[in-house]
Amino acid sequence: METLNLTDEPKDPKDPKEEYDKINQMKGGAHWFYWIAALSLINSAIFLFGGDWSFFAGLAITQLADALVYELSGATSDFSIAKFIALAIDLMIAGLFALCGVFASRMQIWAFVIGIILYALDGVLILLLGGFLSAGFHVFALIMIFRGLMAARELNSAESSA
Repeated sequence: METLNLTDEPKDPKDPKEEYDKINQMKGGAHWFYWIAALSLINSAIFLFGGDWSFFAGLAITQLADALVYELSGATSDFSIAKFIALAIDLMIAGLFALCGVFASRMQIWAFVIGIILYALDGVLILLLGGFLSAGFHVFALIMIFRGLMAARELNSAESSA
């Protein structure tokens, strides 16, 4: 409940608790990029070592790259050069998301925007491949990342007006 301000003094625009909550919301959104990168690499490792399951929170593009390289290599189960190529591709893609996390954690709006666009495109790919549960998780993660973006915008505008 808010108290009535009967003085001529304006309300403190930089409430420490509100700012703390915004920082946590921004960092929470940014940290989703780390989770996406990590779970995608775990999914890739599971596939490359012969597993037949994956986390639905990972990236479809890394799983597609793994499957394509696997098929192009003749679908052998040994750890061949093709699997190293797939792993290199996966590391680059996951690294891009990790970099989005690094810069988004520093309140860089562009990092949030690039990460959101890339993850949304990955969600479309999942829908095209019929992964509806994963697509639903993508939507949830995108909402959380978007909340982080909005918090970063508010923090940046408060910082620039101070």
